[in-house]
Amino acid sequence: MEVGIQERQDLAQTEIQKQLALNAPNIAGSLSKGLRALRELLLTRLHNDVEAAFGVDSLLAPATSGEAQREIHLATDEIEIYSLVVVLAEVSHGGYANGQLDWFRQWLLRLRFEQEFQSAARRRIEFYEPYGDNQRRHMFASIIEQALPEATKAPLIIYRLFPRSVRVATALAFADALRAKEIRSEQISYLPAIADCHECHGLPLENGDVCGHCGNPLWKINWLNATA
Repeated sequence: MEVGIQERQDLAQTEIQKQLALNAPNIAGSLSKGLRALRELLLTRLHNDVEAAFGVDSLLAPATSGEAQREIHLATDEIEIYSLVVVLAEVSHGGYANGQLDWFRQWLLRLRFEQEFQSAARRRIEFYEPYGDNQRRHMFASIIEQALPEATKAPLIIYRLFPRSVRVATALAFADALRAKEIRSEQISYLPAIADCHECHGLPLENGDVCGHCGNPLWKINWLNATA
């Protein structure tokens, strides 16, 4: 586990219970687990899975291990920032912050970043916030594909599914199972094969859990390429 993350989660949980008087018992821990799992899954789908499926393109591959690590680091940071933008949008949609969205934004930064990185993260969030969901998605895809050129070979549907998976994780953290199922239904409308998994049946999983068969909450490439 990242250094200090448990301490940040414990403090964040105490803060949100006091500020918003919410009934959900583990918002901070659940949301952190969900976002961390989705971040790692997206990196896997766009990098490892693409290279496994298509091989390593020498024209796209970084020249050194240091450059490769830098690419992963840049992509990791952008996924984290974009995920927080989506969390904020879903919290606003669901009214989970009880009208205190500015307070929640600062809470979210404290939860996910050490203090010295919070100002830079806030500026990156503000970069996305003036735009609508579709434009944010296109901006995010463009930035990710600059950081990870091999990501251009991933199925484009992943950029429609990922933000909705973040929204599912957010709804689950706030104990809103009905909203999580509603968003999952949207995902199934884009990729009907999601519902065909004989292990998870396409249902929302607890934050941090991953289906070993299909990859739910962010599906493996063979599932992303499945047709109805």
